[in-house]
Amino acid sequence: MEIWLPYGRSEIPVRVPEERLVDILRPDNANAPPNPVDRATEHLKSNEPFLHKIHDANRLCIVLGSCGGKQLTTDLTRAVLQFMNNPQESTTIVCTEECADLDLTALGGIRVLRHTMKSETTDCPTSKDGFALQLNSEFVKADTRVLIGELRPHPFLGYSGLCDLVFPYLASEASMSALRTQRTGATTDDLHKERLEIAKSFDNLFSLGLGLDAELRVSSIVFDALEASLASLEPQVTETYSKQVTKRAEIVVMSAGGAPFDSTLAQSIESFPAGLEALKKDGALIVAAECEQGHGGHQFYEWSTERKEPRYLEARLRHHFNYDGFKAAFLGRIVQTHRVYLVSTIPDHYIEDVFNMKPATTVNTALQSAQRVHGSDSTISIIPNASRVTPKVLEAPKQ
Repeated sequence: MEIWLPYGRSEIPVRVPEERLVDILRPDNANAPPNPVDRATEHLKSNEPFLHKIHDANRLCIVLGSCGGKQLTTDLTRAVLQFMNNPQESTTIVCTEECADLDLTALGGIRVLRHTMKSETTDCPTSKDGFALQLNSEFVKADTRVLIGELRPHPFLGYSGLCDLVFPYLASEASMSALRTQRTGATTDDLHKERLEIAKSFDNLFSLGLGLDAELRVSSIVFDALEASLASLEPQVTETYSKQVTKRAEIVVMSAGGAPFDSTLAQSIESFPAGLEALKKDGALIVAAECEQGHGGHQFYEWSTERKEPRYLEARLRHHFNYDGFKAAFLGRIVQTHRVYLVSTIPDHYIEDVFNMKPATTVNTALQSAQRVHGSDSTISIIPNASRVTPKVLEAPKQ
């Protein structure tokens, strides 16, 4: 059986003997609304606080995240714009790194920017942990703000996507660095709570939140204030992405999810827990992640090059939390107990000497190597897109 896995902006194949295949773990396709744009428009029309604020708005900022593709992203943006007086003069659309390219001709000349960590930012109130917060200037200066994007489960932070559109996706490079390094006694739970607190500190902030299935089709859609949107979406999204694992395999082959989820190794590691959940103890994990931008932040690299036992890194993290250090310790713990193969564009000597993984040119060669170790009769599970599935092991009934 040949299965294609997302890899950067393309796909790569893996061929698996059907008799050895345990499962292909991906969410079931949900019952999508017949017309998500019409559904979004209905939500917008029925939200009186939004109608009041947007009618009086002098400066509207629409922030776009992942919305399932160019056409849907454009159409949902237009659905919001129809409620704005003179949108060409008073609206700015800010695309984050997750946003697909827009159909600019359909937006009638409205100003569109793509935020990067080099974009113009404005100082905001300092966070409770004391680090300087700088966010996209167009967002900060607007008097009405609308977020449009999907919500996804996240193995470390709980959820990602929609809840990240203000921070960190609109942050400056300095703010991002502070988020990852200048933390005392924090945890990953604190990072998620902090992102929500930063977003909630802005008045007149609304969110058009989406749940997407494995085919990037809309499975659920809500419109409200950010906190209310998240409360409504979270259980629906969790149900969509959960996949029951009835039997763990000796080899798991997975994709980190393609771009933008595999742009760096540090980002790709956030998908590793999905593979581990379906993997037997001492099994082999094969990961396809292009890592077009290399290993990621220098902090992740520095923690990885220390070559210390994960328990020492974890002890340091309890006193001075560092998100990149957390991921370095997590990877260090994995490679102690599993053979981890990485199919990427990172040079082999970095994969082997810094990150203690095994490089492979293709997924098929990695699979052959793993089968030589575990036996040709070893069981195999496939996770075509680990960024869009949450495997849950079926626990044996208590005696």
